[in-house]
Amino acid sequence: MQPGQDPYQQQPPVPPGSYPPPPDPYPGSYPPPHYPPGGPMGGPTGPENTLGLVGMILGICSIPLQLCCQLLGVPVAIAAMVVSILGLNKVKAGVATNRGQALAGLICGAVALAISLLFLILLVARGTWDFSTFNDL
Repeated sequence: MQPGQDPYQQQPPVPPGSYPPPPDPYPGSYPPPHYPPGGPMGGPTGPENTLGLVGMILGICSIPLQLCCQLLGVPVAIAAMVVSILGLNKVKAGVATNRGQALAGLICGAVALAISLLFLILLVARGTWDFSTFNDL
């Protein structure tokens, strides 16, 4: 700008057919990112720790369920062991990082199944197990 010139005066007209770039709405900000023609590339993905976490949750829940109602505890314990084994396989493949959670789910599921087996042995040994209830199913 030249001295003595009014900074707020009207700008000279633009020749027809060429338009100036739009003004920067946020002066001093970073320029917009330039993506390759295919769009933004996917970055590195995080670990897939879902199976180990779900296995641990099911394993922890299977023990109290086994103690209060055996019919729910056994399937939840089996599910905990299966999901935890799948989670451990992901850890071995290097896709997941939560070996401890998957191992905890496997151990808790096995403990719940052991409790179930112990209860069954005690009921049969005491003679309080009524096998006739299975005839109604």
